[in-house]
Amino acid sequence: MSYPPSDDRLTHLIAQEINPHLDTWKFAFWLAQGIVKCPDIQAELRRLGEAHAAGQHCGDRNCEHCWTATLGPSGEEADR
Repeated sequence: MSYPPSDDRLTHLIAQEINPHLDTWKFAFWLAQGIVKCPDIQAELRRLGEAHAAGQHCGDRNCEHCWTATLGPSGEEADR
């Protein structure tokens, strides 16, 4: 079995990311489960994925994908 498990990958990845800032893995996992189950977060993840899949900017000012697509990896504006 590989880690994180494919049937709960997002929860495990989020828990893994926040765990160093918390006292226990159990608390990190509990928080991650709440984040993954949140309908607003699910809708936002879907919206971002659909925009990226369509080759459009997602509108998130912190999106590395859109930043790189616009400016290129070197930070210079890409030719359109």
